[in-house]
Amino acid sequence: MKHAAPAMLLAFAASAIAAGADPRYCGPPERDADGRIHRSDMARTHFAKLYACPATGKHVPSCPGWQIDHVIPLADGGCDTIVNMQWLPVAVKTCAGKACKDRWERETYRHNQ
Repeated sequence: MKHAAPAMLLAFAASAIAAGADPRYCGPPERDADGRIHRSDMARTHFAKLYACPATGKHVPSCPGWQIDHVIPLADGGCDTIVNMQWLPVAVKTCAGKACKDRWERETYRHNQ
């Protein structure tokens, strides 16, 4: 039953989408006293246990040249859960150009709220 969790997540996501809800969206993020968004190390660890690092094939959150990315950014209401995470190359996630993923997301998701 090692793969029951992904199957349950996919079933949950499919039912939520069918009901018109996006399981990746949770609303405004929790913030600490300094205004920083709370991030779950447990969610990152669980994601890495299910989805191996593309560079090494290891099931660890640290992956050379890759980062765990939130499909819908936490700052824009994305959930800090496995269903909202993906591996993304560092060059795409954090590059300096205007079309880089993080910059594009900030523009796209903030305008759609």
